[in-house]
Amino acid sequence: SHELAEAGYKPEKVDTTAQVHLDKVDGDFKITKIVLDSEAHVPDIEKEEFLKFAEGAKQGCPVSQALKSVNIELKAKLVN
Repeated sequence: SHELAEAGYKPEKVDTTAQVHLDKVDGDFKITKIVLDSEAHVPDIEKEEFLKFAEGAKQGCPVSQALKSVNIELKAKLVN
């Protein structure tokens, strides 16, 4: 939402949840995938533009950077 606001958009709502997949691999438990499910209401933005911001936020997130060895999937949805 910070980057959207800096670009002149006014996000009214951004909700994101993370599903962490913990699987047994070679006898040990490991985080094998994280699915980010993000839903946002941002007036006056096109879907493609919103998706660029969502992907940029995922790439720039400190947690995502710390977990680069884990597949992080983003499901971003713009709602009205």
